[in-house]
Amino acid sequence: MDTIRILLVGGALLALLIAPVSAALDIAGTSRQAVLVSDPSGTDALEVFFNATYLPGMRPDFADIRFVDGNGTAIPHWTENVTNNSHAHIWLALPANTRELTMLYGDLEARDAGDPDAVFTFFEDYERGNLSRWSFYGSNAAVQSGVVRDGAYAGDINVSEPDLRHLASNRICLANISAGPLVIEGDFRVSEFGRWCGSGYIQLWNGTNRIYALHLRNGSVQYYDGAHRNFSADLRAETDTWYHVKIVMDTPNTTEHAWIDGEYLGNRTPRFADGSLVPNETVFTDFALIGSSAWSSGEPHHFYADNVRVRKYVPIDPVLIYAGPPGEA
Repeated sequence: MDTIRILLVGGALLALLIAPVSAALDIAGTSRQAVLVSDPSGTDALEVFFNATYLPGMRPDFADIRFVDGNGTAIPHWTENVTNNSHAHIWLALPANTRELTMLYGDLEARDAGDPDAVFTFFEDYERGNLSRWSFYGSNAAVQSGVVRDGAYAGDINVSEPDLRHLASNRICLANISAGPLVIEGDFRVSEFGRWCGSGYIQLWNGTNRIYALHLRNGSVQYYDGAHRNFSADLRAETDTWYHVKIVMDTPNTTEHAWIDGEYLGNRTPRFADGSLVPNETVFTDFALIGSSAWSSGEPHHFYADNVRVRKYVPIDPVLIYAGPPGEA
C-alpha cells in the first residue's frame, strides 16, 4: 500500500505520495519477511542456497517472491525447484557481508523473475535449445533432446575424428569466467570409452595453464597432473550412465575435492597438466568441457552434459532463515 505523508513547507501543506520500496524498484510484493544470514561471507555475489518455506499470501508456486538488501536494491535469485504450498529451493547472489535481507511476496499476478545467469558464475541447463551461454564451442558440440537428465535438452560433444592438434577445438565448449576458489557441479554421461583414454573431461584454465579437474576415462574416474591417476579405485564409471559430479577447487588450501552421486572420492593437490602446483591465489579464466580425442573408428563417442553450474567457493556457507513470525520485516 502507498503512504501519504503530509509536510509543512513554507507555511503550506505539501502532500507526498511515498511508494513502497517494492514499487519503486518494480519488484512485486505486498508482504515482507525478514531473512537472517548466519556466517556471512566477505565474497561479493556469493551463490547461496535458501530453503524457503511457504507463507500465507504467497503464490503456491513461489513465483511472486523477490529479495532486496537493506538499501532496497534487488538481489538476483533463481528458483531451482518448488513443492507447491510447501517449500522452494532458491539460490541468491548475496552481496558481501550481508547479515539480513528482505523477501517480498504476495502479488498473485506476478511471474517468476528468477535469472540463473545473474546468480551463478556460469550456468547451463541447455533449456534455451542453443549454446549461446558458452564463449566458444566447437563444431562437434550440440544441443540434443534424445539423451537428457532433466528437462527437454542436454548438451552433447561428439567425437568422430582422430587425435590431431588441428581438430582439437572441434570438441570443446569454453566459458570465460574470472573467479578464484570454485565449485563445479553437473550431470555427465559418456556413450563409449575411447581406445586409449576417456570420453569426457572437465577442465579449469588459468590462461594457457590447464587443470584436468576430473575425467571419465576407460571406466575409471581420474584426474591428470602429468600422469593419469585414479580418484578412487573403488568407483568405476560406466557407459550410458548419468553421474552427478561435484568438484571443489579450494586453491587457498591447495586442495581439490571430488564427489560422484554424493559419494566422496577423495582429494588431491591441484596441479596443472605439466605437473606444476596451482598457486593459492589463482584466478581461473575459463571453464571447459572437452570430448576425448581417443576415437579410433565406428560410431561417434558422446560426452553428454546437463545442469552445469560453476559457483564461488567459501569454506563455510552462509545459512539463511526467516527472522520472526511470517510477514515481519
